Amino acid sequence: MRLRELIKGAGYIIPEGVDAEVSGVTADSRKVSQGTVFVAVKGGKSDGAGFAFEAVRNGAVAIVSEKVTPRPTPLGVGAPKGGSGGIEQTRDAGVPVIIVHDAREAVGRLSSVFFDVPSEKLTMAGVTGTNGKTTVTYLIESIFRAAQYRPGLIGTVSYRHGAKTIEAKYTTPEAEDLQRLLSDMLLSGVTHCVMEVSSHSIEQERISGCRYDARVFTNLTPEHLDYHGTMEAYFEAKKKFFGADYAKPGAASVVNIDDKFGAMLRKEVKNAIGYSIEKKTDIYPREYSVTSGGIKAVLVTPKGDVYVNSPFIGEYNLQNIMAAAGAGAALDISPEAIENGINSLKAVPGRLESVNPGGDITAYVDYAHTPDALERVLKVFNGLPRAGRIITVFGCGGNRDRSKRPVMGEIAARLSHLTIVTSDNPRNEDPLEIIKEIESGIKGIKKYTGNEKVSEKGYMAVPDRGEAISKAVEAAEKGDTILVAGKGHEDYQIIGDKRLHFDDREALRNILKVVRPLK
Repeated sequence: MRLRELIKGAGYIIPEGVDAEVSGVTADSRKVSQGTVFVAVKGGKSDGAGFAFEAVRNGAVAIVSEKVTPRPTPLGVGAPKGGSGGIEQTRDAGVPVIIVHDAREAVGRLSSVFFDVPSEKLTMAGVTGTNGKTTVTYLIESIFRAAQYRPGLIGTVSYRHGAKTIEAKYTTPEAEDLQRLLSDMLLSGVTHCVMEVSSHSIEQERISGCRYDARVFTNLTPEHLDYHGTMEAYFEAKKKFFGADYAKPGAASVVNIDDKFGAMLRKEVKNAIGYSIEKKTDIYPREYSVTSGGIKAVLVTPKGDVYVNSPFIGEYNLQNIMAAAGAGAALDISPEAIENGINSLKAVPGRLESVNPGGDITAYVDYAHTPDALERVLKVFNGLPRAGRIITVFGCGGNRDRSKRPVMGEIAARLSHLTIVTSDNPRNEDPLEIIKEIESGIKGIKKYTGNEKVSEKGYMAVPDRGEAISKAVEAAEKGDTILVAGKGHEDYQIIGDKRLHFDDREALRNILKVVRPLK
């Protein structure tokens, strides 16, 4: 692609004399090679403008920036080796500088044009919200498959299409990687893409250059407040996704109106489909039952009734099912295909994933890492007959929102017979200090040392996550339920700057085999 064609396609002003061949677009100076367009994005730790001259030396044919930096000394191509030299030096080196209002947005717009605007050729469904995104995207993918489409999925667990699966670095990839992935999907025959859209990706413009046919809002509860600051700012970030910039003509929004922020959002967006357990709206259950065996329901939808018979448990999963049904209806998929897609999905990795079927205790691993998610799961167990005593193992991640730590401690202690507080990706924080903050929310129950028999409601602190899971299995009695929460599908622990292998499911299975082998 020629540079003039790229700049014009993205809607920017074309400098005189622009006619280079473009080999790619990137905001990462380390990825620059001959023919690259380098976008100078200002990050939290560094400003891409400072790497502009280095990018030119490595072959960049143009620099995109929000501003021209002051001319450095010395001038021109004679800048010290290894130094950046700034954007003005790129002019001296004969490389055009394209000035834009928003460099982050430019990465997505330029990448989209470079890859021939793949989102316009795919049917796109995006799912955002604090909790439920992964389950809803898996359900929508299953609905696409039942409708005989060829789906691709982008989300927290992985990115996949056809027989190809890529480990997810982020819930929503960086802009240039996202556009490349969408292009690869098209080349492999994908017709419909469903993706999780995180609040970080919205704020950081990673989805710039994408337009959607259906957008889903699941809920909004306290999370990422270390990044957004307030719930209001968090909501504003989510709300941007439902603006005109990300909508194809006639795009529909599917919104959970049982959530107070969802109810607010529905009033502000066009072509909204509401779903609710509590109210008769566009999508609601005419009748339903939620048991330990799963969910049975008759859903009223704009496309007709959908009969649900799913192995998922909990009312929150009924909400997830309604969200997926809403997306299917918004995309004009038949109720039969919506029904078949929902009912054929048996599990989602790390989402209330059973790891001990047939055993004398019930054991689950779940990704619940927010107060709302943990409370929802534990309330499900408390509402089930024959759930026995509930033993919960969980921790909170380091270098993340600290305000939720005592809140989650209170929730776990209130809704569990035994709570075992442990580590969960402590990163560069002291695990013992994180545990202390969680413990500050646990009041009025016995603290066990970990070596005595659990005779009454209480908790213990066990920093080593593997040992904590072992303590839970040892404390369990026939008929009890163990929940290991927080990491779900993740197969690693981040301790300091190291990423070490650790999988809750693997650890739980191995300990169960030794302590409580199946007969």
